[in-house]
Amino acid sequence: MTTPDDPSAAQGGQTTTVAAPELRYPDVETWVHLMFLPTFGWRVDDHAWRWCAQWWRHAEAVWRLELLWRSWEAHRLQPTGMSAWSIEIDRHLRELLGPDGTFRQCRSADEDRPALHTDQPIPIAELAPDGWWSLDQT
Repeated sequence: MTTPDDPSAAQGGQTTTVAAPELRYPDVETWVHLMFLPTFGWRVDDHAWRWCAQWWRHAEAVWRLELLWRSWEAHRLQPTGMSAWSIEIDRHLRELLGPDGTFRQCRSADEDRPALHTDQPIPIAELAPDGWWSLDQT
């Protein structure tokens, strides 16, 4: 049954599919190179703020940059979206570039030292015993 407020009622019961907006950048790597680094790269000083040229080797960096790219694509279409997005990215910049961030062990090359890329070892996690996640456990 349709009601006057039902959009399908005006079209004889047919539903319309709204196309998703076209992405400005096709993938996270393009977004990093054409938007993120030109806009926020000035912060990098290799002391308090670090970047890794091999950012794609850091799972956390890929995860954060991917979510920032997707969020940026959605927010850019909203009238006040970029204001909200600026609050979001400020939090992630500290986690990515800050002194205790994802790239804290990496540094770029300069005259006195070669570039360094250090991956942190992944912590070991044991699987929970059988039945651990069941709702019947007390």
